[in-house]
Amino acid sequence: MHIIRRIIKKIVETNWYYYLRYQTTIRIIKGGRFDVRGDVKIKNCYIYIDSESELYLEDCKLENISIFLTNGGQMIVGKSSILERDENSYRPMYIVNNGKLTIADHVRLQCQKVWIRFGGHISIGEYTNINRGSEIRSDESVDIGSYCQISYNIRIWDTNTHNIYTLEKRREITRNYFPSFGYEFERPRTAPVVISNDVWLGEKVSILKGSYLGQGVIVGYNTIISNRKIPNGKKVIAKSDLLII
Repeated sequence: MHIIRRIIKKIVETNWYYYLRYQTTIRIIKGGRFDVRGDVKIKNCYIYIDSESELYLEDCKLENISIFLTNGGQMIVGKSSILERDENSYRPMYIVNNGKLTIADHVRLQCQKVWIRFGGHISIGEYTNINRGSEIRSDESVDIGSYCQISYNIRIWDTNTHNIYTLEKRREITRNYFPSFGYEFERPRTAPVVISNDVWLGEKVSILKGSYLGQGVIVGYNTIISNRKIPNGKKVIAKSDLLII
């Protein structure tokens, strides 16, 4: 009987229009909100919205991605924006667990993962592009401006992602939540990240917590910026020394 109840529950929660027409599974738990306005195209996606969460889409395109909204998560996607998988990448994941993701108009995202926890917030301004392999994580606040060019395999994190506990405490958590390793039940150390308008991030750049990038900043290949303020119009590159033997 338990299995039968689970099957019936899935049938009731599934939006069959998108499943039959666009090969997309959309599960909405009673109380969750799924608001579609205008010409929205959703193809080959998996979307889960729990009873406290909300997804708002307007005149946008979603293709080959997964979205998980839980514990009051909210996601807003603006007009003419495109969230898709690059042909050479894994299916991108958008996870909003007790937080908010705001994507403005005319944005294109092919990034691998966007992950929000602990009431964090990510906002992405209009005409910004983020390429494959990139990851954005927020446990507090990440603001990305408009007309930004963000390359491949980028990391933008406003969080340490994990707390440092005593060995005994970490072992206790590991035992209690096995097989989930690295489980976090409280927010790690965080500091807001701000990336202003017209910023260009080269491949494999990492922008870490407490960083501020002014308008028109260019960050070169494989550069790490952590807790630094970069003035408008500056260029930043990683120092590289060669030892020739």
